[in-house]
Amino acid sequence: MADAEECPFCSILRGEAPGTIIARDDEKGFALIRSIHPESIVHWLAIPTSHIDSTEVMEQLDGRGLLDLLEYAIREVRSRVDDIPQFNRGFTVKMHFGSYESIPHAKLHVLAAE
Repeated sequence: MADAEECPFCSILRGEAPGTIIARDDEKGFALIRSIHPESIVHWLAIPTSHIDSTEVMEQLDGRGLLDLLEYAIREVRSRVDDIPQFNRGFTVKMHFGSYESIPHAKLHVLAAE
């Protein structure tokens, strides 16, 4: 179990580590950041701005919050389709549960269709 002080995503959100924040909504408590290990031509991560150890923990603690994060990710990507032409062909949103969590922070992967 990690904490916000050790979490690389939290460090990016605090401006202490390099990273690209694409969008941030502090009222909703969500952000979109660019993945530093992209699996697609465009690979963003939708994350809660408060530290939550994993997507699985987020779902167990606040299932509605996980759905809100999904809605946020979809809305933000759709609002950028004109600026990011790779999204014109569509996009995938995926999440991992269990041992597939490589960074201890809840996240949804948003990948442009290739």
